Amino acid sequence: MNLNNLQGKTILIVGGGTSTLDRRWEDTPYDLLWTCNDFYKEEKFVDKKVDMYMFGHTTDLKSKELITKINKDKPTVFFESDHYRGKQLTKEFETFTLRLNVPVLQANINPGTAQGRECQKSGATFRLIQLALESNASYINYVGFDGFDKEFTNKHAFTKHVGLKDTDTRRDWFSHYYTPFVDAHNYFVETNAHQRLQNIGEGLPYNIGTEVSKEHYPLKEELYEKCR
Repeated sequence: MNLNNLQGKTILIVGGGTSTLDRRWEDTPYDLLWTCNDFYKEEKFVDKKVDMYMFGHTTDLKSKELITKINKDKPTVFFESDHYRGKQLTKEFETFTLRLNVPVLQANINPGTAQGRECQKSGATFRLIQLALESNASYINYVGFDGFDKEFTNKHAFTKHVGLKDTDTRRDWFSHYYTPFVDAHNYFVETNAHQRLQNIGEGLPYNIGTEVSKEHYPLKEELYEKCR
């Protein structure tokens, strides 16, 4: 993946957290749009060109909507073999790649100093932010990197599922959600990455990283006015 020559550019990373629904990220200025997993199920993406797409082991590789969107936008498409559970060896995966008009790349995002920390449990959006930080992009804005409120009442932006699924095994709010998301934002600060970051979901009740981002890289008023 080519992460060079992004000086002066703004990357917007859109994850599946509820702030993707509650904030007008689509009205904010950006040069490159990165996203993941089931993004194609959210209507805000219909007329938005995706530049980078990371899919996961639960992604429906038979989805006509996903395949059509990829073939239209021609983003950089990749998966992380460390998180893909061997699905790349299946016939379904082979068929998926043959239906695309762009290559599918395999890449493991360098965990850096996050290795072994709680922040590694905060999901795909965290790793996309890490990847963006490896570039020389001037600004990296992100939305949909939230977690749950304590009652698990907020909605997933892509799947529209409210709260935990029956298959979710991580059910303790503090250890499984609060701690990883706070640690993720602390990690950004520790690596001096916060100078380039903006948390578009900041201030929303389920946006667990708010307490850190608001202190170290608060959402700029002009950006808030565009997305609120």
